[in-house]
Amino acid sequence: MYTKKEEVYKYLESLNIKYRKVEHKAVFTMEEMSKLNLEDESEVVKNLFIRDDKKQNYYLILVKGDKRVNLKELRNTLKLRPLTFASEEDLEKYLGIKKGSVTILGILNDT
Repeated sequence: MYTKKEEVYKYLESLNIKYRKVEHKAVFTMEEMSKLNLEDESEVVKNLFIRDDKKQNYYLILVKGDKRVNLKELRNTLKLRPLTFASEEDLEKYLGIKKGSVTILGILNDT
């Protein structure tokens, strides 16, 4: 039996999608990330799990590591309710992952 992670890798391979797996400890800031001395830091992205003020809509945002996200500007551009970061509890509830370990693949856990 495969783990979810292994299933994802098998699925990518079945579609002939090339990928590079980089595993590292959980990090909470880009400063911590840069201390890991990864091969190609130009590929680093921030993965941000945010929600609206009514806790009705959740969003997983990926942005290049050296960019900042202005939640107010994002809200206005997308015509959304006020946005804030989701709680650790929501992160575990919806994506099955812990703070500092957010990844785009976590979206596969969202039912």
